[in-house]
Amino acid sequence: MNLRLLLLVLWSISLGLTPLAADNCVELTDLPPFVAADRRPYIQLRGERLIEGEEAYKIRGINYYPAQTPWRRFLLESEMSDIRSEMQLIRDAGFNSLRIFLWNGALFPCPDALDQPSPAAFERLDHIMRLAAELDFRLIVTLNDMPDLTEIPLYGNPSHVREQTRIIVSRYAEAPAIMAWDLRNEGDIDYGSRSILQRRFARVQVLDWLRQTAELLRSIDKNHLLTAGWLNEAHSTAPAVDFVSFHHWSSAEDLRRRIRQLQLSTAKPILLGEVGYSTFGDLSPAGQAQALSSAISASEKADLLGWMIWTAFDFPLTATCYPSPCESSDNPEHHFGIWDADYRPKPALDAIGEYLRR
Repeated sequence: MNLRLLLLVLWSISLGLTPLAADNCVELTDLPPFVAADRRPYIQLRGERLIEGEEAYKIRGINYYPAQTPWRRFLLESEMSDIRSEMQLIRDAGFNSLRIFLWNGALFPCPDALDQPSPAAFERLDHIMRLAAELDFRLIVTLNDMPDLTEIPLYGNPSHVREQTRIIVSRYAEAPAIMAWDLRNEGDIDYGSRSILQRRFARVQVLDWLRQTAELLRSIDKNHLLTAGWLNEAHSTAPAVDFVSFHHWSSAEDLRRRIRQLQLSTAKPILLGEVGYSTFGDLSPAGQAQALSSAISASEKADLLGWMIWTAFDFPLTATCYPSPCESSDNPEHHFGIWDADYRPKPALDAIGEYLRR
């Protein structure tokens, strides 16, 4: 589990600083508009419950990257036919929500014109929004994934990032498929909530950025909820968000303890935004199934807004290495899926089936 978090930090630093080809950008006025055909009501909060129309909505979701094109490749190389078949597989299993991740470097690849979008990347994202609506998914869309934390750091609130955020959120502000914007994935790592060795920014700087970003989104988008998926200090996001999201990688007993602490620390509703167990190393597929089942049972008994598994699919070693052709070293990060990379279900899918059928 520690390796997963360390890899994500290292990838976010290295990938965020690597410029992309600058020949696929257009003026914003030349980007074809997005028109949502979705006519469902927006998901709302009423007290401590999510509501769809007049019905309670419980999140039973999964964090999603395509099996063959995760991370950096997601909005650059994904084939729409693959995304359709994978999302259909997930929907057929009974999941109702997906959490996806947006990398500004893919959406705005021109280093000399950082407010100029990539039509190809936005076309992929448009397609995902429409497909989610077609398959009756609700999305949590995570912004500011793999940001620049070195040259023009995110937490300095650079003007180009604010403009990029404004463009993204404005484009999809009337897309009912989106349930919530997640403002930043595990930003508390950046101020050392996991280890003082990973502290790169002051806690107050990160939380001030979070508050300012929430204010920006609320000035643009009146339809969608806000959250921020933190690792260890989720209660600290409460002043900025509509509901608190936290991530968990250890035992169900520890999860129950963390939920109790969170419920005492904040009156905001709570989502278990990432929970997962890798089948690399000591944990067998059967062990993954038991661990996930126990964790989800603890979440259900605590009456949270819901839960979202990390992740849908195992990743081939050739998919996480960049640029092609290359191959990553094998490690736990490649084996968190509840399907393997060839779409064969692991025992975990059966183990959580009773919760997906509720």
